[in-house]
Amino acid sequence: MAFIEEMKPSTYLIRVFVKPNSKRQEIAPIHLEDDYLTVYLRSKPIHNKANKELLSIIKKKLHKWTSSIEISSGLKTTNKIIQLKVEKKVTKKEILNLLKN
Repeated sequence: MAFIEEMKPSTYLIRVFVKPNSKRQEIAPIHLEDDYLTVYLRSKPIHNKANKELLSIIKKKLHKWTSSIEISSGLKTTNKIIQLKVEKKVTKKEILNLLKN
């Protein structure tokens, strides 16, 4: 789970590698030793469409706990850092399990 980092009890950072303009929209299989969470996006990286699609996917997966999701770094690159603020105490393992499903 190297790609998930707890900053505060209610704030996490998730390192993401996006592959825009893909034929499928999905989160790649997750391995605990990965440095990045790989996400395939159908949108092209034009007019912020891929970023919006990425945030939409993450919101759908973590809908139960999130109060705020935003891209804190990497708006114009394929390597991004997503800041996730949660409403209640959540562990990295719980976040990982929701992202896998």
